[in-house]
Amino acid sequence: MFLQSAVACFIVDDNEIDRQAIFLKASRYDFLDIKGVFTNAIEALEALHYKGNMLLLLDIDMPELNGLELIKLLDQDTIAPILVTSHPEYALQSYEYNILDYLLKPVTSERFAAAMARVVDYFDLKTKASLYEMYYSMDTVLIKDGYDTVRLNLADIIYLEALKDYTKVVTASKTYLTSINLKESLTKLPPTGFLRIHRSYAVAKRQIRKMEQNEILLDRHRLPVGKTFKQDVTRFLKIGS
Repeated sequence: MFLQSAVACFIVDDNEIDRQAIFLKASRYDFLDIKGVFTNAIEALEALHYKGNMLLLLDIDMPELNGLELIKLLDQDTIAPILVTSHPEYALQSYEYNILDYLLKPVTSERFAAAMARVVDYFDLKTKASLYEMYYSMDTVLIKDGYDTVRLNLADIIYLEALKDYTKVVTASKTYLTSINLKESLTKLPPTGFLRIHRSYAVAKRQIRKMEQNEILLDRHRLPVGKTFKQDVTRFLKIGS
């Protein structure tokens, strides 16, 4: 994973063991410049005067000011929050705060690596001078890439992944990044061809092979299924069987 410039990183967690664990994981990534480690959100708020893009790795359940409340007090255009928590029940509510990812403790190295890949994609897109846009036309999508326009066959799209305000379009040969969120991206695609399976994912229906517990299996990918979307996925698989 590579970024042209380092990303300022701040860690906020009132549990010492969890805080140290996240610090050790984050310190393994060269593109992260860890500028502060805080024991509570109040302490962090007083110190978060950094000018520029920043990654927040923060707990939710903290005294006086919780992680979600801290996010609301910060500049939404410059922060990329990743919540690290022991409470899965906050997951649905947290996405109203435009978070980049939601990690459940204890966080494995593999899951943390996946979150860092999302960080790279997100900040890489933000630093591009020309953003991508998407236009649907018949059985193709036009993706504007700087001064060029790429015509992408809908059949080549495997899945779409939300990256805060942006969307990653994944094909077998290349990944594209669009300057619109996942919800808006889906309005630009034929509704019969794609299925929302998670707040962060939508997949091409023809790619779906089966569902195992809380995951969708594609030919080369395995993606999570959100609770609120599980019924839609089950209905689709029954109709298609």
